[in-house]
Amino acid sequence: MKSSSYNTVDVKVGSFIRGWVIATYQSDVVKIDKYSNLWGIVKQSLELLPNDYHTIQDRSEYISFVLTKENTRSKVYNAETEKVYHSNSLYRCYISEAGCHRIQRYLEKQFKAAFRTYMVGACGNNTEMSIQEGITQFLLDYNLQEYIDKKMLGKLQKDWYRYRQNNPDTYSIPIFF
Repeated sequence: MKSSSYNTVDVKVGSFIRGWVIATYQSDVVKIDKYSNLWGIVKQSLELLPNDYHTIQDRSEYISFVLTKENTRSKVYNAETEKVYHSNSLYRCYISEAGCHRIQRYLEKQFKAAFRTYMVGACGNNTEMSIQEGITQFLLDYNLQEYIDKKMLGKLQKDWYRYRQNNPDTYSIPIFF
């Protein structure tokens, strides 16, 4: 989804993470802080547009990140080559499958941190609330009601049990950057 004044890049993250991103950022076109870890991952993953690129028609699993408002050059450190190079987002406006996978993993970690923080507050402050009720309420609060099924509830319940097992005395609230 290209805007007339902004240069954006599409990233395939899956329908569930896309739904969570829309609930969190209120849009599937995300403008992120230039000093965040997510921006660093996006910027590191930028590549030149391949010759066989075609416009994405089905955006049900994609989100877009705003790169720049105008043509700007910026320095990027490449960890693999250990060199700093200049990146121009006017030309580097594509993210490969490997880059999409890195961004998806980061967003999944952010989702888990938000879920665990929610559950610490919901189940920790309300002893009468069951784990299933807490998970269901979390999915409803993040407008993910289409994913309320036995499989998703089981997956999130297993994650919550593992988190509680690793933090038996006190539920530490995860901090994500």
